[in-house]
Amino acid sequence: MVWDLLKSRRFLSAYGLVIVMLVGTVVLGQRDILFPEIAGMAVGVLVFPVPHWIRKPVHLWLSPTLAAFIGTAMNNLDVTPVVKLWIGLVVIVILMHVFRINFGPTIPAALLPIFLNLHDYVFAIATAVFTFAVMLAGFMMRKSVDAPAGHFRKKTDTVIITVVLGLWIGLAAVTNLDVIVVPPVFALIFEVFHADKFPWKVIPSRLAVLTITAIAAVGVLHVLPGSIIWVGVINVLITLLLCKWLKAPVPVAFGVSLMPLIVPAWGTWGFPIGVFVTTGVLMSISAAYRQYRNRRAVPVQEKAA
Repeated sequence: MVWDLLKSRRFLSAYGLVIVMLVGTVVLGQRDILFPEIAGMAVGVLVFPVPHWIRKPVHLWLSPTLAAFIGTAMNNLDVTPVVKLWIGLVVIVILMHVFRINFGPTIPAALLPIFLNLHDYVFAIATAVFTFAVMLAGFMMRKSVDAPAGHFRKKTDTVIITVVLGLWIGLAAVTNLDVIVVPPVFALIFEVFHADKFPWKVIPSRLAVLTITAIAAVGVLHVLPGSIIWVGVINVLITLLLCKWLKAPVPVAFGVSLMPLIVPAWGTWGFPIGVFVTTGVLMSISAAYRQYRNRRAVPVQEKAA
């Protein structure tokens, strides 16, 4: 089954897009081209389709592109980096709510240029180019994937998770632990926090995939230092195998697999620990909150009946 997936047109298309991004980074000598979440988006559309991502394919391009430009523009503010991250997070979440966008990777698209302190728009332009390709794939997949309309998130849930993520960013700043700032995980948490159901039993497999992915990503980087293309190619492949073997298709794990290529702190052995702690704590908060909300909803429904 794994071999069938590896040679499938969908996987090869997603893999090819990631390789083009990696090659472009090396050939053009612009590391800012590298947006790890492109790998997660490509896989989440073509390999492990996320229905609500595909429901409105134009958001696969427009949302992260605008977020990347906004995030880059935030670096012109004369405030501390953590305040920029807070402002960027709030602005993007508000815009997502106003325009009714349910696409979690919009958040890392905004936060990454702030975290990297990018002042030119290379990252934003590259994001626009690669997400446009993802959007085209989304239109193609919309014909073959059942994408129900679902429901839009509640304001209370959005406010709570935004505060939680903001506090987590503040914790990273106070403790000087860059390894616990994991943008792809933030995207995952933002989405699961608003899910109708998020039981405790789904946490171990997802936590295992993300943590082992981070360990492998750092390990490959240490074995092949300086080789952006090979490190990226191998890490994406390892992540795919982990998702299949652990039966937990987590698209954001592919973003995690490329993060060590960007920031030195994410290329250390502290990064897997940061991924484990960040994912474990934030997923536990999300599961606890969802159980609480569901218990509150039952009496209301019974009273209404």
